[in-house]
Amino acid sequence: MSTEKRRRLPPEERKRQLVAIGLQELATRPIHALSVDRVAEIAGISRGLLFRYFPTKQDYYVAVVAAAARRLLRAAVPDPDDDDPLRAVVQPFVAFIDRHGRHYQAFFHGGFGTDPQIRAIHENMRNTMVERTVAAIGVEPTPMTRIRIRGWWSLVESMAIDRLDEPSVTVGDVVDHAVRLIREERA
Repeated sequence: MSTEKRRRLPPEERKRQLVAIGLQELATRPIHALSVDRVAEIAGISRGLLFRYFPTKQDYYVAVVAAAARRLLRAAVPDPDDDDPLRAVVQPFVAFIDRHGRHYQAFFHGGFGTDPQIRAIHENMRNTMVERTVAAIGVEPTPMTRIRIRGWWSLVESMAIDRLDEPSVTVGDVVDHAVRLIREERA
């Protein structure tokens, strides 16, 4: 039984609706447990119609992961008046992993992380965070600087994931340590 009254939507609006439902479902289950039948039911459409918008289940998963990455990137934009733009970039990233840790790992470091489209989403997200960090700390954007900051972002990501198994370490602890590391290296 549908939880939403069936209605006809323009194709792009329907695709957005289906992705939004996928994002909501991810709050309670890992992506590999995301049921396209349940998504279709919630949307009030048939499974077949869902597959008109997303030809395969993998295509649907990629769309949901891309939407989650866009949400993360929207959250990690420092306000131009922020007195600590670096912290404003790092904190939402670490907090996102804190909220979605196991799912984040499954997206980018589990079986789904081997998918070329998922890897491209992860690379785009990482490259965007590198560029935001370059701007936030005000360094010359040389190739070596980008390589160094890319490595630092890998460390930040790893610390945020590892923190999930260390409840005594807070999101703030990870953010403080990450920010201190990059600032000490610059000194």
